[in-house]
Amino acid sequence: MKVFTKARKYSQPVETKYTVDIVRNKSIVIYVNDLEVNRFVLGDTAEYGSYNLRYTGPITKITDKVIQITAYPNSRNERTHNLDLSTFCWRNETFNAVECAEHNLNEMHYI
Repeated sequence: MKVFTKARKYSQPVETKYTVDIVRNKSIVIYVNDLEVNRFVLGDTAEYGSYNLRYTGPITKITDKVIQITAYPNSRNERTHNLDLSTFCWRNETFNAVECAEHNLNEMHYI
């Protein structure tokens, strides 16, 4: 399935370079130019935001339009983040959990 940007008030959806294969509430595979670049299953860690640090959490729901990631699961600060397919793809195209943890560890020294 081709991925499009979100429709906004003054702009139409635009086709992106991403294509995805989705099995509802099981897995999502991201393709760029018909080459598989990343694969996620329910429960895998994925990125939902960044500023100085890269914020990650487990994937808790996969649908045809939204990928839900839960921040701080099983705590009183638990919060869900719903990413549209376009946002999820560009944030997680080259996601690597080990590399992300190293980046956050190094960045914490400067904050």
